[in-house]
Amino acid sequence: MPTSFQKDDYVFYESGGICQILDIQQAPLEGMPADREYYVMRSIHDKSGMIYVPKDNENIFIRQLLNENGAESVFDEVSQVVPIVEENGKLLRAKYLEAMQKHEPMEWVRIIKTAYHRKNEFPDRVQRLSEGERDLVARAKNFLYTELSLALNVSEREIAERMEETLLATLS
Repeated sequence: MPTSFQKDDYVFYESGGICQILDIQQAPLEGMPADREYYVMRSIHDKSGMIYVPKDNENIFIRQLLNENGAESVFDEVSQVVPIVEENGKLLRAKYLEAMQKHEPMEWVRIIKTAYHRKNEFPDRVQRLSEGERDLVARAKNFLYTELSLALNVSEREIAERMEETLLATLS
């Protein structure tokens, strides 16, 4: 885990999603080893609690968010993303979970694009997206749209609209 994050940085943390680093402190709570520094973070989507992550823990996944150029490249690369093809619902869910565990924006795009294509390929079909699939797609959208919104300094709604237009172009 890189130790170069600073106070006020936004990061993606595996257990908390997109978080802002509010502070960096030595043992912020009683009972924590006094010789360790911790990132004190709060999730953007769940402001109910604080998250304390040791700066030196290499077993924790935490990464810097995309910058403006990286965010623009996400939109540029949507057409190249190959949707997941899987008819079996359980296997599809497993592939979604595997993609989510990579904690990467292009994997979130892959999930969103897969669901978008499944939904629009046969708009009148009886089988709709399962509740589990809808939940995973919602999480992917939540993470992706927040990250792109922060990088491009626009609302998540604008990001969602732009992604919808970009995905619509891939159907043609």
